[in-house]
Amino acid sequence: MPSDEPLQLQLRAKTTPALLLSMVFHIVALVVIGLMLGQVERGTGEQADRPVGIAMVHRMPDRDRYVEASQVQPTPTESTQSATSAAASAAAAPPADLAPPLDLDGILEAIKASPSPVSGTGMAGETQLDGDAFGDADGAGKSSSDDDATTMVFGVSGSGSQFVYVFDRSDSMNGYGGRPLRAAKSELIKSLSGLTDRQRFQLIFYNDKPSPMRLSRSPLQMFAADAPSVTAAKQHINSITAYGGTEHSSALKMALQLGPDVIFFLTDARIPRISPSDLRDIQIRAQRTGTTIHAIEFGTDAMAPSESFLKELAAMNQGKYQYVNVQEL
Repeated sequence: MPSDEPLQLQLRAKTTPALLLSMVFHIVALVVIGLMLGQVERGTGEQADRPVGIAMVHRMPDRDRYVEASQVQPTPTESTQSATSAAASAAAAPPADLAPPLDLDGILEAIKASPSPVSGTGMAGETQLDGDAFGDADGAGKSSSDDDATTMVFGVSGSGSQFVYVFDRSDSMNGYGGRPLRAAKSELIKSLSGLTDRQRFQLIFYNDKPSPMRLSRSPLQMFAADAPSVTAAKQHINSITAYGGTEHSSALKMALQLGPDVIFFLTDARIPRISPSDLRDIQIRAQRTGTTIHAIEFGTDAMAPSESFLKELAAMNQGKYQYVNVQEL
């Protein structure tokens, strides 16, 4: 029986080239694929945008229908609509503790309906006070406080917390049976009675020189309008007699040394006048202290004189002028 060894050698000889050829083919294929992949762009360059979406599938008897999810709008339910409406109403509603709106139209109408006060500035006619009529460009007025009060002398009212009364006691005040002096004293006591212990005052009677009220030889000062001081002031007033000549300026300047809010100045003397230079000096001092000077003139004429230095004095110092006919006292 022939041996199989030659046949096996022949098969091995034929198989070896085929395996080598297959290996070479695969190596070449791998190299080609590697070269192709190496030509693809690398790095951080831009890449084409590809839209991505979400689709919803509707299974139908004969086909499947795809619909984008963005095209599907949910239908709000009745409860959702109610909640949205309630939230919007709550956001639009005002806070519970918010005060009711002011009636601005009514307030403005009330302000417009209030009458303006009338100023007796010493000038002819009446002047309506609009704004800060008691201030001026040169001097600064005093601001009001809780201690302020309003008192009056022969119809002229003054407001503040410190008052000085400068009254004429010259011999001419004895005329008409002494009625001018008696009327001045009575009006002064009445004015003091309108003050409280929160206000302060001083009395200066003058003829050819000023004489202030003093208690136990005290220096020139203001006194609290309490009961003991007012009682002492009344006794001092009742002790005053009229005599001598008249010199106005020194008494007014003494009063201004105290820096009061208001000076009530009363005299029956048109002569001598206060000189223009003294009027200006008094005005400067009054502006420095923020003092208002009211002037009351006693006279025997039925009507107030057309010209009077007292009118000028009041007008220059933001005060009021009043004429009193002593024959009617």
